[in-house]
Amino acid sequence: MRFALAIVVTLSLCGCSHGAQQSPTAPTTPSPAPTPVSMTWLWGYVVNEGGACIEGATVQVVAGQGVGQKVTQTTPCDAWAYDGGFAFQNLIPGIAMTLRASAPDWSTCEYSVTPHSGSQMAVILLLTKAGLCQSPGASS
Repeated sequence: MRFALAIVVTLSLCGCSHGAQQSPTAPTTPSPAPTPVSMTWLWGYVVNEGGACIEGATVQVVAGQGVGQKVTQTTPCDAWAYDGGFAFQNLIPGIAMTLRASAPDWSTCEYSVTPHSGSQMAVILLLTKAGLCQSPGASS
């Protein structure tokens, strides 16, 4: 019995020895995860001087984000009824893009727009027969 007690005491002392211990390491602070970018969209209408949607109008992104995308306006469209028009999806808010609006027998105009997050308003792109381009407006 004394032999068993001696073994238990010896093993207990060996467990408390400092011979092979590693130094404690400071806790690491995890790097913050990248914040996902909230995507947005841009929608609008290509209209004539009277405010009517132009059938067959196309809108192409010629610079900035989404370059190369092209959309044909769906008609009938009505800026006041939120029906038809064109839309570009999956855009990053705050990054400008240049849109080229055109239609057969109408002017071709380029407009610089910057999509934003939150409440959206329709971008109104005006085409004329005389080839004049004006700054885009917005509808509520």
